Amino acid sequence: MKCGICANYFFIFFLFTQILTVSYCVHVKVEQGELKGKRESRITDNGEYLSFKGIPYAAPPIGELRFKDPQPPLSWTKVRDARSHGAICPQNNINTGGNVTGDEDCLFLNVYTPTLTPETPLPVMFFIHGGYYVTGSGNDDRFGPDFLMDRDVVLVTINYRLGVLGFLSLDIPEAPGNVGLKDQVAAMEWVKKNIANFGGDPDNVTIFGQSVGGSAVTLHLLSPLSRGLFKRAIAMSGSFFKDFQLPFEHVRRAFLLTKQLGKCTKDPNEALRHLQQASVNDLIQAKPFVLYNERPRRELLEIMFFRPIIEKPMESGNFLTEDPMKLLIDRKVNEVDFIFGHTGEEGVYRGVTQKDYLLKYDPEYNEFLVPVTIANANSASEVLNIGTKIRQHYFTECEIKDDTKNMKEIIKFYTDFTYNHHFYRFLELWVQGGFKVYFYVFTGYTERNVYGKLGNIYGFENATHADDLAYLFSGSAYPTLQKENPSYQIIEQTCDLYTNFAKYGKPTPNDTVWLPYDKENTNYLLIDLELTPKILGEAPVVQFWRKIYEDAGLKFAT
Repeated sequence: MKCGICANYFFIFFLFTQILTVSYCVHVKVEQGELKGKRESRITDNGEYLSFKGIPYAAPPIGELRFKDPQPPLSWTKVRDARSHGAICPQNNINTGGNVTGDEDCLFLNVYTPTLTPETPLPVMFFIHGGYYVTGSGNDDRFGPDFLMDRDVVLVTINYRLGVLGFLSLDIPEAPGNVGLKDQVAAMEWVKKNIANFGGDPDNVTIFGQSVGGSAVTLHLLSPLSRGLFKRAIAMSGSFFKDFQLPFEHVRRAFLLTKQLGKCTKDPNEALRHLQQASVNDLIQAKPFVLYNERPRRELLEIMFFRPIIEKPMESGNFLTEDPMKLLIDRKVNEVDFIFGHTGEEGVYRGVTQKDYLLKYDPEYNEFLVPVTIANANSASEVLNIGTKIRQHYFTECEIKDDTKNMKEIIKFYTDFTYNHHFYRFLELWVQGGFKVYFYVFTGYTERNVYGKLGNIYGFENATHADDLAYLFSGSAYPTLQKENPSYQIIEQTCDLYTNFAKYGKPTPNDTVWLPYDKENTNYLLIDLELTPKILGEAPVVQFWRKIYEDAGLKFAT
């Protein structure tokens, strides 16, 4: 008798769990097959959203497809489980020098939507992660959708090939370069074809990215491959002018890498075959410095080995075949609605974490204070003279020390050198072309500023590089949400700005007037606990660095 009762209880429990599982899961069909996602509760307590993770948008770039342009995604017959993230792309932890993690089969994207059946199709926000083109992913530990789901948009986050796997070039069709950027284009194309099935509007896509993701956004504004795939764009703390965007001797570097991995050749096809067979770990851990001084420069300034390049023209199509600065000057752009901006003190995180390297090479080697583009275009004597001017501008004492006074100077140097002067070069060229932009400076500072808090011991309480992400995204990388804290007000305002822009083409925050930035009116919005319209004028960073570039015989902007 007892066994019968137990059996009945077990059957009822089994039936109940199956009902819960069915209601917990949700299915969507895309071109390649059927997906099984899941329902998630929003941490804002404003209902649920639907989550589809680890969706392949291109064929696995393995074997002969390593280094090659992304190929169309493969189809599947059974229902594909999309309840967890796919593998991240192979990468090393550049801060700790740890082991390589990830898998080459990594071209996945994630889709989050409030509903599959909206009354009208929802705006789509397509996010490109940062990480120096060598690290990061679109996973929800940093890019969770909860805040944006409250505003009736569809969010897409992506992985793309990084480092040597994403940007090595031998100037041949099988290894043309820029495949990490072409991965992003392939993901946009997948969105164009499939996002309507998730409730999204394929004709209303806003691409946005932070740091190198913002830099990628500014390149998509110029690439013919990206034309027609997005309607609006937001570049957060990134532009292609940052020094690590400009490659140097990319084919020579590829041959050097081949040599370091055991094959000495100048035949690109022979090099390709050898590199296709090399282990991922060896590829990523190799250090193909083509100049002796690249080693200390990498320590100081994050010089990476493989970056976006100007490609050799290929019949299969190119992401970029002209100098992006020239494209801007010639007004060859994908003109769309555009937001551009940066945080209040970009260099806090980099200054605090890299100060030891700056102290290591100070005061003898002022050459390392000179942007790479200038250093590679001038003689050693000229570079030393320029470095001395930069040092005298930012540092008041003969020797840099690790104290509060010097640390403020170090942070100011990193803010201007690594970030801001590159941003203002892009901004100036954009508006000189007659293109409209909404410009902002984000200064919000609360418990969610996980990077800015590193400056506390030196008296800094300001937003630094990547701090603004915590006010757009949820995730385990950020403190637990406290709706009663001031941070939630900044979250609400920032998300309203970005999603209103995605919906209407201009940000419409409450009663605040955010006017466009143009040649005559240098308007910008200060984003903090309050939203404050301001006028920029010509920033001091622009005046100083314009003269540095002109003295070096190079253009600052025009």
